[in-house]
Amino acid sequence: MQNIEFIGTLELGGEISAVENKNARQLFNGVRRQIMEVTLSGEAVLPKHKAAEPITVLCLAGKGVFLAGEELQEEQILETGTLITLEANVPHEVIAKPGLRILVTKFKQDQS
Repeated sequence: MQNIEFIGTLELGGEISAVENKNARQLFNGVRRQIMEVTLSGEAVLPKHKAAEPITVLCLAGKGVFLAGEELQEEQILETGTLITLEANVPHEVIAKPGLRILVTKFKQDQS
């Protein structure tokens, strides 16, 4: 049985390309977690939403703002290296200032 699964090598820092305002790329989807790379450019916004699972967000490059809470009253500045966690079902929104690349990990319930 293989224990390590190589997902890839991610670039840290660097410029955010403005090819698309919003781009999400799934890097891994396993039984217990899902990992996504999300890129926002041109002041793009991921509008208020919830995740059914707890998440972590790691800023890989750029700058932005992460808002959370029913009224989006909590704010965390995102810049390269910022790592935050959020419990399940908490409304949140992400705003690029002006560009942002984040790694989002969702921790799923075991369905077995």
